[in-house]
Amino acid sequence: MILRRFAQALKEQNWTSIAIEFVLLVLGVFLGIQVANWNEARVEDAKARAYLARVHGNFASDLLSIERREVFWRQVIDHGKHAIRYAETGELVDGSAWKTVLAFYQASQLWQWVTADSTYQEMRSGGELGLIRDQRLRDAMSSYYLENGSGTAYLFAMQPEYRKIVRGLTPQIVADHIWTRCWLQPSPTEQQLPDCQSPISEADAQVVLDGYMKDATLLPELRFWVANQGVALNVIGNYKPILQDMLAREESEAAR
Repeated sequence: MILRRFAQALKEQNWTSIAIEFVLLVLGVFLGIQVANWNEARVEDAKARAYLARVHGNFASDLLSIERREVFWRQVIDHGKHAIRYAETGELVDGSAWKTVLAFYQASQLWQWVTADSTYQEMRSGGELGLIRDQRLRDAMSSYYLENGSGTAYLFAMQPEYRKIVRGLTPQIVADHIWTRCWLQPSPTEQQLPDCQSPISEADAQVVLDGYMKDATLLPELRFWVANQGVALNVIGNYKPILQDMLAREESEAAR
């Protein structure tokens, strides 16, 4: 309609009308562009908030899984050190052959860890990392996920040879009992190693220990696994303050 009136004014050489219609035309185009920009900004802001909520969930999930693994890995390391002490000195755990067998077996437990990076990878592949306005948060995320993807992932994904050795030397009745009574999984994201009674006599437990000691590869592999778990424990602990800082930055960004 504005264009039609503008054309009519030009035909009639009505310069006042021409000026008014021209201003209205420009104003209409400007407002249309602004509305489109506002709508686009609103869509991007909603998308950014949705991503931030998911990023928050990923960070919180990683932090919780780290804290649980710290507890679990320390138990595995303690069991491993008790087993090593027996192998090196003959000292039983609390004077019990059964507790020593249990130490050898529980030292073979593992709980691998990977980051919850699905949101970051989606944003990266879609070229949408820029939706996170905090540059330091973006840089921290890139560093965190890159290091976990290539730098230290092998520490948390290792399958130790010791695990195969000790489980291959453990009688089935003992292994079944340990999995039934000495290992718990309260939820898919938890593991626990509670104390438990022995299914065999102390004499029979000593026979199992003697079998362990006959394998020349068991002790070196156990030492390696305990050392690896110690390194993994130190490395994963370093990620906690990084995650806590990213959580704080994410919450600040979401509050804007």
